[in-house]
Amino acid sequence: MRSYLGISIVAFLMAGCGGGATVSESQCVAGDWQTLGYRDGVRGYRSSQLLAHQDACVKHGVIPDRHGYRLGWEEGIREYCEPYSAFSIGEWGKGHNNVCPTDLRAEFIRAYQEGRSLYRARVEVANLEKAIAQKANRLEQVKVAIVSTATAQLNPELTTGQRVELFATTQRLNTERNRIKAEIPALENELVLKARQLDALNRSLVAVGS
Repeated sequence: MRSYLGISIVAFLMAGCGGGATVSESQCVAGDWQTLGYRDGVRGYRSSQLLAHQDACVKHGVIPDRHGYRLGWEEGIREYCEPYSAFSIGEWGKGHNNVCPTDLRAEFIRAYQEGRSLYRARVEVANLEKAIAQKANRLEQVKVAIVSTATAQLNPELTTGQRVELFATTQRLNTERNRIKAEIPALENELVLKARQLDALNRSLVAVGS
């Protein structure tokens, strides 16, 4: 995969992409606003995140240092907008806030879309594998039920109505069994196709990044 994959900052980015984190009382009092700005920038937050911090800190009688925060945020956002993080954000299936500076925006979007395409391809393969497993499991359940209902029909104590009902149930189960048996090969064929596409995508990204 591309050389920017596996960078340790990815874990940091993913930990902070979930919403508007604010600051604790101790962070307000410490007043390291440049570090807080960097943290928000490298997580892809807008600089307006400072307003949320301000709301949290005013309760403790602390006013944020806007200049320091902005310096840190600008450093962090440029790191966030590097291709290695853009690709990883897309590969994880995460969204972004379109916050990159003009000079980094096009490259960020390109790398993000490459990562996103890999994410979608993996999801398609995983969904097909899950669907096949579910179908196979249901097929086994239906087979067991068919044997059970067919055996139950042999009970000489059954009324005519009960026997008719069991026969109808067996017929419905047979229909479902035949349908599932037809669906599984189709899904397996689609899985082969999607797996090949995923492999080709992986190889193409390796070639571009080498």
